[in-house]
Amino acid sequence: MRIALFGGSFDPPHWGHVLAASWAQVAGRLDQVWVLPVAHHPYGKPLAPWEQRWALCQAAFGNLPFARLRDDERRNPSGFTFDLVQTLMRETPQAQWFLVGGGDTARDLRNWHRGVELATLISVIQVPRGGYDQQAAAIPALSSTAIRERLAAGASIADSVPPGVAELISAHGWYGPSAPGTGHGPASAAP
Repeated sequence: MRIALFGGSFDPPHWGHVLAASWAQVAGRLDQVWVLPVAHHPYGKPLAPWEQRWALCQAAFGNLPFARLRDDERRNPSGFTFDLVQTLMRETPQAQWFLVGGGDTARDLRNWHRGVELATLISVIQVPRGGYDQQAAAIPALSSTAIRERLAAGASIADSVPPGVAELISAHGWYGPSAPGTGHGPASAAP
């Protein structure tokens, strides 16, 4: 079985994420893509609550038959990809493991925690991204940060996220100018 890990903040997930998972599945001839929302941002940036990002990932990836939404990152006490991969390899030894990322991920992998060893355990499926790669097949350059900014300004995000994601955000008022507890914008500032 060929399985790729697709970790990220997904704050919120957008069409670029969905397209990256789909591109990796086809290009890597993958049986499954495991979507892994991180528990904490690797550089300490604030994130919306994990449960919110989980629900949004269900809406974004739920219709992809090869995608499996998993909470492994939340259960990874160290937060390091190396430790997560070792755990998954023990749990599913028959799998061949990959990582979904861009060209920067492939270049920087050896600089990650225990990256030299990690590179012997897992291969990166490089997804071409608009604004980074000069390929005609690059996925659109979308940014969760830009989407949050548009939401905070009251602008539409219908062209940037799957319909289910837009519906959840709208129904719950997530990321808007007065959204409490999102970890973003003025609403999260300390008094």
